[in-house]
Amino acid sequence: MSDQLMMSRRGALLAAAISFASTCLPAQALAAAVGRAPVPLPSAAQIRRDYQQMVDFGPRLPGNANHLKFVEWMAQEFQAAGLLLGPCESYAYRRWEPRKWGVEVVDGGRRHAISNVAYFVRSDPTAAEGVSGPLVYGGRLGPKGPENLPDIPAGAILVFDAELPRMALRHIVQPHFIHVRGETDSAVLDTPYHRLWTMPSFQLDALAARGVAGVAIIMDVSSAMIAGNFSPHASPYKPKVPALFVGQDAGAELRMAAQAGKAGHLTLDAAWVDGMVPQLTAILPGESDEVMIVDSHTDGQNFIEENGSITLLQLARHFAGLPAGQRLRRSIVFAGWPGHMSGTMPEAPGWARAHPDLMKRAAAAFTIEHLGASEWLDVPGKGYAATGHNEYMNWPATAGPLNDLVIDGIKRHDLLRHAVQKGPGFTTGTVFHDSGIPHVACISGPSYLLSIVPGGHMDKLDADLAARQTNMIAEMIKAADRIPVSDLKGSDSSLGAKPVTGADTSVRMACSRRA
Repeated sequence: MSDQLMMSRRGALLAAAISFASTCLPAQALAAAVGRAPVPLPSAAQIRRDYQQMVDFGPRLPGNANHLKFVEWMAQEFQAAGLLLGPCESYAYRRWEPRKWGVEVVDGGRRHAISNVAYFVRSDPTAAEGVSGPLVYGGRLGPKGPENLPDIPAGAILVFDAELPRMALRHIVQPHFIHVRGETDSAVLDTPYHRLWTMPSFQLDALAARGVAGVAIIMDVSSAMIAGNFSPHASPYKPKVPALFVGQDAGAELRMAAQAGKAGHLTLDAAWVDGMVPQLTAILPGESDEVMIVDSHTDGQNFIEENGSITLLQLARHFAGLPAGQRLRRSIVFAGWPGHMSGTMPEAPGWARAHPDLMKRAAAAFTIEHLGASEWLDVPGKGYAATGHNEYMNWPATAGPLNDLVIDGIKRHDLLRHAVQKGPGFTTGTVFHDSGIPHVACISGPSYLLSIVPGGHMDKLDADLAARQTNMIAEMIKAADRIPVSDLKGSDSSLGAKPVTGADTSVRMACSRRA
């Protein structure tokens, strides 16, 4: 196909889906909802059913079969709700796919497996059969590498101790409002905060030149917390040696075996797979040329990563089912972008580059992540367990009316340990605030955020909390629809400080259609 024909086809797809949605007459825009029964905002029971449906697809890592099926299902659900799709885009991506991993102590010819081992994502793999060698204790491993490395025999499996960074929440997010009851701000914000998703990319490349066969890193958290951790999005780093993570309790046996001069066996069978990763846009037309963007990412490991994509569907069904007199004036654009679990894909900025017209006409944007999170930590005397709190939830918001809406919503729904931070904050949606679009986001960071386990951590879902959070988001969107865009922008000096730049790297294609 010629470049000219390809450009013509891309332009036609763009016009067919977006231009129609944004320029149709009000009567045409409302036609999709005629005859549809109103859809209430989800109850706690509905939240649980919807999240379970997502979890049942399996871990949805960027571009894997589960992710592709999930995005196709989302497209069908948007269409069933009466929304217009597309055009749809994809991104080329080379994903790291683990198959088998573990570390064992070899003693008297027998192998004893260490439990709940996780992998260092993108590590250089072993062969399928793994590698054997002497276990050597390497001391402490810092983010930049080993601090004092002993002599290493050829083919050794190094065992290190390492720590998660600990910092008070106040130093991470600096909120200007937090809703608490029965405790103080300091009890929440000044408690040392550590979660596996903050794990540094320990630098290991120098070990490859020393002939190291593999590395096992003992973290200062329990094996139950370390289990299944798939933590790739903080860095694109690719260790040149096979590397695994082990919890502190199970790691004690491994450390003792290394110090006693025993042998070990380490397996990390993984492959690099080339493919395309889909991006999804669905539009509910309104009466105005202005739009409001509601976004999240579609890839994730469990119920918390990323239930924002399910919230997009729940909001789309609700808003599309409103009777004519209650429908929103502005069009709503639901953006499901991929690749948060990649470290290399363009994520929300990629969607923004692919849709410059929608970015120009956006009156507000709402980024949704990680609803319904209960807090689980290593609790003295109990082990890895629920603390009885919900996880801290941060709400970055552009100063002005959106900031006020967030505070009012948190109070009205009595959302404890929920705080508001001046935008753009720490969120995957900062591109909207940075590009001059008034923006609200929500994000929590539980310890199980990135782990892949049977059941997808559904036992840790607080469905009532998720229902209240979803209702609050819907109320904010409805309220923002009635506020002129000039008022939404307010006087926030940081709004539009770093507009999105760069080329659109997506490949456009026809969207999936329900048969």
